[in-house]
Amino acid sequence: MIEIRQLTGDDWAIYRDVRLAALTDAPYAFASTVEREAAFDEWQWRAQLDRATWFVALDGAPVGLVGGFAEEDSADLHLIGMWVRGEVRGRGVAAGLVDGFLTWAKGQRPAGVVLWVADGNDRAQAFYRRYGFGPTGHRQPLPSNPNVGEEKWRLPLG
Repeated sequence: MIEIRQLTGDDWAIYRDVRLAALTDAPYAFASTVEREAAFDEWQWRAQLDRATWFVALDGAPVGLVGGFAEEDSADLHLIGMWVRGEVRGRGVAAGLVDGFLTWAKGQRPAGVVLWVADGNDRAQAFYRRYGFGPTGHRQPLPSNPNVGEEKWRLPLG
């Protein structure tokens, strides 16, 4: 059974390992790179955990990750860093992570939740549509690869 757990600063090594696995597996999907984050020391990993609320999926070992933080100058929360290890995709891990995140998010009473989806990530787009997220029309280049675009999606919660 997959366990979904909120991470604390003391979980920095778990966060580091699963985040680096995500960046290695799907570099096209994130605003950062494995080369950049592999150089972080313990205190930088702890700082990352302080900047956002993170949830990990555990199946003995970490198999998924999602995080979120309050949007600046907005009533929305921002969902970030969503990733599930390839061998457990299709087993409900992504849904467990998003369910855990949304349960936490609703307790924060935001107007909605926003996220960015890279162009061509059809699987993610279909997944987020099932939750009620939809495109906002706001676009930008993917920070880790400006040759790829991404679009902001939003789920109203109010």
